[in-house]
Amino acid sequence: MFRILFLLLLLIGFQFSLAQTNGSPPFKTPNTHHNPNPDPKSDKPEEKSLNYIIKKDTKKFLPGNKCFEDATKKMGFMYMAVPKGQSYYTSEFDRNMHNLGVKLKLLFTRGPFWKIKVNKKYKKCRYPYGDDIG
Repeated sequence: MFRILFLLLLLIGFQFSLAQTNGSPPFKTPNTHHNPNPDPKSDKPEEKSLNYIIKKDTKKFLPGNKCFEDATKKMGFMYMAVPKGQSYYTSEFDRNMHNLGVKLKLLFTRGPFWKIKVNKKYKKCRYPYGDDIG
């Protein structure tokens, strides 16, 4: 009796498992990938190349302020204080030409009012981090 019941349950279970596969591929949705590409290089976010605006001193760019540095990185540039005579700043003309190229690139990528946006972020980040002087 138990053998017949066991064979009957086994046969019914086998039929249910066959009914689930009909040979056609499952329908596609925007969130499923049936043939995934396991290439980790293509899954990484694209890294931005940062341009640097060279300044003579640390006025108006809050070095070390995480809020302001993140805001400028998001825009695609960073400020860098370099004393005169160091690399990137061998002469005033070289520094100005380098900065002109970076600012022109920002003009075309971030719009004509990029400097106003940076100044707003400067004022917004200066007070909460205690960088307000006087």
